[in-house]
Amino acid sequence: MANLTLEATIDHGRITVAEPDRLPVTGKALLTVIEETKRKPDWDKIMAILGTAEAKLDGLQIEREARAEWDERERQQWGNR
Repeated sequence: MANLTLEATIDHGRITVAEPDRLPVTGKALLTVIEETKRKPDWDKIMAILGTAEAKLDGLQIEREARAEWDERERQQWGNR
């Protein structure tokens, strides 16, 4: 059987799977507990990080365009040697 990810809840040490019919009759499992957080994400910080990534991607596009322009000038000047 391939890996299977199911949603489950834990209540006083008891694990309840949301879709028990998807579980095999026998097998082994690893449990990852994801703690629910009460804090809200800092959207200003998230957007600043995304903006930085976008600026880097834009910079890469500018570099590619400059390189393509340079290559085209060389082709026009020297031909396809």
